[in-house]
Amino acid sequence: MLVPLWHRGGRCSRKRAEAIAGQLLDTQQDNGSSYRSQRKKTLQQLHNIGVQLHTCRICRWLRI
Repeated sequence: MLVPLWHRGGRCSRKRAEAIAGQLLDTQQDNGSSYRSQRKKTLQQLHNIGVQLHTCRICRWLRI
């Protein structure tokens, strides 16, 4: 993780590094929650208009 490396380099105090780590964790959790919520909403909208993702073809060149 970046914050412990930053702290070891002497660029900030341990307390400040822990505060930054806490903020990063909160932001990541919020982003994850937003992602799941938006995905659920989008999947429901697709289902409502009759799109069934399990029957959709996937491009063989697409590698995610």
